[in-house]
Amino acid sequence: MRAGARAVPVVAVGLLAAAALSLPATALAASCPNESLRVGRSAALPDCRAYELVTPGQIDSAEGDMEFKEDLARALASGDGEHLALHTLTVFFEPGAHHTGTDAVFSRTAGGWVMRSLTAPGMGAETFPVRPPVFSPNFSQVGFLYSSGSNAREPETLALGAVGGPYAPLVAGIPVETTAIRGANAGASGVAPLSDVVVESEDRELLPAGPERQAAEETHLERADLYQWSGGRLHLVQLDNAAHLLDPCGANVGGGPEVGDAVNAVSADGSRVFFGSPSQPEPAPCFQPALYMRVEGRETVDVSAPEEGTVIPRSERGRARFDGASPDGSRVFFTSDSELTPGAGVGPYLYEYLTEAAPEHRLKLIAGRVEPPEGQFSNPSVVVSGDGSVVYYKGTGTVQVAGQAVSVFGVWRYDTSAASTSFVAKPDPVAGEPQPEWYTTSDGRFLLFPAGHGGQGTGVRVLGPHGLEEEARGFAHQEFYRYDANDGSVTCVSCGEGVAPPTGFAEIPTAGLGGVGAILPTAGGPGAPVEMSRDGGHVFFESSARLVAQDTNQDTAEEEELEDRAEGRGRAADVYEWVAPGIEDGPGTFCHAVNGCTFLLSAGESVGPEQFLGASEDGRDVFLSSAASLVPGAPAGFTSIYDARIGGGFPQQAGPVECTSCQGVGNPPPLFGTPSSATFSGAGNPSLAAPSAGAPKSKPKPKPKPRCRRGYRRNRHGRCVRVTHSAARPRQ
Repeated sequence: MRAGARAVPVVAVGLLAAAALSLPATALAASCPNESLRVGRSAALPDCRAYELVTPGQIDSAEGDMEFKEDLARALASGDGEHLALHTLTVFFEPGAHHTGTDAVFSRTAGGWVMRSLTAPGMGAETFPVRPPVFSPNFSQVGFLYSSGSNAREPETLALGAVGGPYAPLVAGIPVETTAIRGANAGASGVAPLSDVVVESEDRELLPAGPERQAAEETHLERADLYQWSGGRLHLVQLDNAAHLLDPCGANVGGGPEVGDAVNAVSADGSRVFFGSPSQPEPAPCFQPALYMRVEGRETVDVSAPEEGTVIPRSERGRARFDGASPDGSRVFFTSDSELTPGAGVGPYLYEYLTEAAPEHRLKLIAGRVEPPEGQFSNPSVVVSGDGSVVYYKGTGTVQVAGQAVSVFGVWRYDTSAASTSFVAKPDPVAGEPQPEWYTTSDGRFLLFPAGHGGQGTGVRVLGPHGLEEEARGFAHQEFYRYDANDGSVTCVSCGEGVAPPTGFAEIPTAGLGGVGAILPTAGGPGAPVEMSRDGGHVFFESSARLVAQDTNQDTAEEEELEDRAEGRGRAADVYEWVAPGIEDGPGTFCHAVNGCTFLLSAGESVGPEQFLGASEDGRDVFLSSAASLVPGAPAGFTSIYDARIGGGFPQQAGPVECTSCQGVGNPPPLFGTPSSATFSGAGNPSLAAPSAGAPKSKPKPKPKPRCRRGYRRNRHGRCVRVTHSAARPRQ
């Protein structure tokens, strides 16, 4: 045992685990109400779960190599687990599919999962949402920019409507590479979702001739303006109260260009939009970005302005970064390099701004000495709960040890109702970029965070009676820990039921990676896929460690070192579920392991990395990808998406998944692992305007280059290389 480590009853844990493994395989299954559906591999799942095949069970073929562009794919599960959206630039070759990718929503029915393609009947094979779409919270409505020409650089159209169409075109002629949807409202009492959509664009001609267009034309070239679609037309967002351009150096929604960085940047009713301006402080004479709020399209408030009595010229103010807001926009949280309140101490600073309070009571200092975000648009060391009641942040504060105040750098929790701050833990550094993001439940009670990676530490330290003490179960690699604000406990959820194995490390997909686990934007902008049930009793993650006996694949030490350096998933990555002690994991059975119970949800075989894609908010549905055939009829050797659902399963797993918007044939699933080759078949849907018999066939769009992952850029030779902090520029 390491020096200073607390004793952990590993023997007792091992006995409990052994006792659990010695139970008859049918002991739990016999009590499951869906026992008749838990056949094959499903019988080994916990919680009365059963696998359901989400993507098609029958794969059409396509000409040429079909390589899944993982860095350009995104998946997102709806909060209720009844829907899964998928966006990728991989071609899935359904009849009528576009030539440069696929967008679809998979929905659960009584007979199986069906697919609704975003390409509506009659839109034509050339129609494709060139940027990720934005969905309403229940996935019934969608807004997207699409190109309907044979040339990839054809102008786009902004359209809204029910998934699968018909769609109402709102704005046409938008330049293809300079425009993107950056946010939308989630809907409120009497206000429909997606009634307000915020678009970022460098095109000044989106507006009709008039004062707003004249103001937009003052923006510097290659800097984007913000436009809000509301009340049937576009409005320029970054205007001051005299209707003049706020700053000629551009603007962005929330804290930056990534949708995941702008959680609740558009209020649920669309009345408030939080944005930063300038979009970046270079070149001179652009100032450091400040944070603003646009109200009802008529008033602009400088949220990051100094408190009355504190004078800082605009040219001398440090950067302000949006960290999140409450759904109604009444509370907004941001990080600033400037001392905006008297006596704030040492920065950077974390502030709360109350939009509905009297002016003299709006700005409140939460903490100083917050970890600096090193020039990023938003601060990755700050996470706001979904209801805006709790903020977690990394910084320096003081704790009481034996009656003495001790300064500690670590993770802290701020409760807005009690206006109180409490210490969470001191995690060891997480090496490499991009770093896994934190996840908190909607009420802020539980926090999931990474610690210790790359041999830099052994895990996390918590506050004990004699000072900081190690949580003894971690190892010298990345693990995930759950904090419970009710009792202050910190538990390693990825270590297994004893001490973490010496090889392998845990990973959770993050919102900005661009990988399969990265989010698609929804109205309100969730910060990450759901990784923990709302009650904190279930946590889902990936690990290349062998945490249970059923997991038979494992990387060698050399492979693990290479994967660690490459910051990618190993071929031995599997999907796991951690269940808290005392939580019911089946009818009448409960987890009794002192450290929680660990279960394998994927195949655990050498089929390539199996990826966690997200879960429902109650933890009932867990979506994962695997090249193993987890249900009868699943394609062998081809990666499919599954739902490991509590009480799930179908009497007979359907072959092809029904596509409700493309005459009955669905998209083949994405290749999350090894690429394969195929041949295309199918005539396709008719275009909006039927061509004459002699009209030439449209040419396929050229394949777009895959985007480099966060922290990398493409050099002049076309290769993705790491961006150093000194040379880093914000992505556009």
